[in-house]
Amino acid sequence: MVDLKVTLAEEQENDLKRYFYEIALESFQLAKRDLGLDRDLVNRKGMQQWLDISPQFLDELISLGMPYTLIGTKKYFFSKQECRKFLIDYNKK
Repeated sequence: MVDLKVTLAEEQENDLKRYFYEIALESFQLAKRDLGLDRDLVNRKGMQQWLDISPQFLDELISLGMPYTLIGTKKYFFSKQECRKFLIDYNKK
């Protein structure tokens, strides 16, 4: 096999690096969207899956003060960002 070497000017090398970075960033953003990881607001099941916990443990966290929004009598919604803050702060107590 023959090795191929390409010599680029510094500006060309930087442009190529920037191009590859932009492709990688776009791919990561699409993957996050496809997996639903870019959504902050989730329902009970989504929060259980995100934290990998049982419904009973989620109820326990709620009783300890985990923030949520209740719509009607059964529709729970959680902000991942707010719940992350709660868990970090709770750990400090």
